[in-house]
Amino acid sequence: MKRDPFIIKEAGGDIRDRGLRGGELFVDGDILVAESYRKHPRHSWAKFQNNSVLFYAAVLFFILLLGRLYYLQILRGEEYFGVAENNRIRATTIAAPRGVIFDRAGERLAYNVPDFGLFVVPGDLPKKQEEEDKIFNELTAVVKTDHFDLVELFAKVPRTSYQSVELMRGLTQEQAVVLEGKAKDWQGISVRPIERRAYQERESLAHILGYTGKIAKEEYEQLKGEGYELNEYVGKIGIEKTYEPLLHGRPGAALEEVDSLGKEIKAIDRQAPVPGYNVYLNIDNGLQALAWRELEAVVKRLKTPGGSVVALDPRSGAVLALVSYPGFDNELFGRGIDSASYQALLDDPHRPLYNRAVSGEYPSGSTFKIIVGAAALEEGVANANLTVLSQGGLNVNGYIFPDWKAGGHGLTNITKALAESVNTYFYTIGGGYGNIPGLGVEKIVDYGKKFGLTALSGIDLPAERAGFLPSKEWKLKAKGERWFLGDTYHLAIGQGDILVTPLQVANYTAIIANGGTLYKPQMVDRMDLPDGTSHIVKPEIIRQNVVSSETVQLIAAGMRAAVTAGSAQSLGSLPQAVTGKTGTAEYGESGAPHAWFTGFGPYEHPEIVITVLVEAGEGGNISATPIAKKMFEYYFNEKKNKLD
Repeated sequence: MKRDPFIIKEAGGDIRDRGLRGGELFVDGDILVAESYRKHPRHSWAKFQNNSVLFYAAVLFFILLLGRLYYLQILRGEEYFGVAENNRIRATTIAAPRGVIFDRAGERLAYNVPDFGLFVVPGDLPKKQEEEDKIFNELTAVVKTDHFDLVELFAKVPRTSYQSVELMRGLTQEQAVVLEGKAKDWQGISVRPIERRAYQERESLAHILGYTGKIAKEEYEQLKGEGYELNEYVGKIGIEKTYEPLLHGRPGAALEEVDSLGKEIKAIDRQAPVPGYNVYLNIDNGLQALAWRELEAVVKRLKTPGGSVVALDPRSGAVLALVSYPGFDNELFGRGIDSASYQALLDDPHRPLYNRAVSGEYPSGSTFKIIVGAAALEEGVANANLTVLSQGGLNVNGYIFPDWKAGGHGLTNITKALAESVNTYFYTIGGGYGNIPGLGVEKIVDYGKKFGLTALSGIDLPAERAGFLPSKEWKLKAKGERWFLGDTYHLAIGQGDILVTPLQVANYTAIIANGGTLYKPQMVDRMDLPDGTSHIVKPEIIRQNVVSSETVQLIAAGMRAAVTAGSAQSLGSLPQAVTGKTGTAEYGESGAPHAWFTGFGPYEHPEIVITVLVEAGEGGNISATPIAKKMFEYYFNEKKNKLD
């Protein structure tokens, strides 16, 4: 029979392993295996333990490894996960469209225009310095800017930051196209469409509108909780600053997936921004532009340092015009002004950045006689019938206090005193002379404060100044001298140490125009909210019944007489009756005096107050009154055209 190769013959029971002891082959039928054949899993580990150096080194290594894993995955796992996600997914802010600023007629004054911005993400820049330098060398060759100046803009931002930092704006179309092409291969650099601020009228409205500039570190610390970022441009002066939170709007946000260069691959999510409020001013831009042109012409003709014009509605405190000359091009700041140009503005001796209308403090000249006359009438020192003989001035113990007119003005009552600006009359009712006791410095100062002096009016523009009224205590402390009668005489005619702003003069003129109420001057008429509703800014009263209606009527009559027979007769040809008070304010020991005019019209039912200051303008009727006349003409003609 043929043998089957796949069948194993079960034989060989006499096989023996010499390692087994005799008689230990079977126990209960199971085969016993020699000890040397058994597997010992711990055998190699035990041998490793015998080498103590390797053993403890291995244990320490595994402890450190486990500790590091715990630190990375448990303690800082969330942080590192976020970093990893930031490398792939970026959250970016979408700036809200800034609110538009209009004049009272709806003419657009400040608005947004398309622009290009150059941005850097520090965390995306190349790690090697030579690679980064190569990018910036190519970049600066296009934008014609110094390498160091660009890098300095984000020098204080951590190089690990993935927050985008704006390097510059105002790129030309050609620069933007070139940079966009190159930026595709540059790590951390991008060109994006943005909006920048533009202004319809630049110099004439610069001090009102102000400008926007890159947010400063201190501003960022204050505003970052409101959604502001380091790239923001915020209001620096003017309406742009005062109404910054409303004009700014609420930014949106976007989630984007980016590649290894930090370039966007796709948009993941987007939350739209909420636009800022649109702001409507009380400013009449036609009146504003006229005032600017007329003041500019006078300043250039007389070669004076500058001047200011303020126009108010006495019925509400609405500011119809506010001019400070010289001005500046506020759009330079919106584009990103360079340091040399900014320094030139700071160094200009005519101080174009200085808002003379609200910050300029000047001796008031004879415009202060409005307050002194009203105070004397209220206190019973003067009345409609009181007359003072003006013979060219007063002689007090050998000290001469002159009138401006040689030989004097003759018998003078309150109406004539205001019309012809008779110094002798105001010396007398202010400091006293003969049998007329006079007000004294304390009461003059008290009434000055009632008319709004030495206090901020609260106008919605920054940098307002309060002016100054001297006192006995101040003079003793500041100059080490006691107060003399001559000091009171000088104060009574608006000379000496008194200081007022053009806005304050317009304010106290408005008190006479409206019958005795001091209003807070207001630049803004209303604001349009993003939901389409409007918020009206209501007139705000600071003080009522400053003086009686009888006093108001007598002072107004004197100011009217200045036009019909006094120092402002050039206004007599206007189509409607107006009032006026001129002033000449001396300052320093040399140079031409400042020229003032303040008045209102129509005389019976006043609608507009106009105050003009020309620095070193020689005399009110020479340089200030002609500007006011042009403005009255414009206002009355515009009103007539609207009625027709």
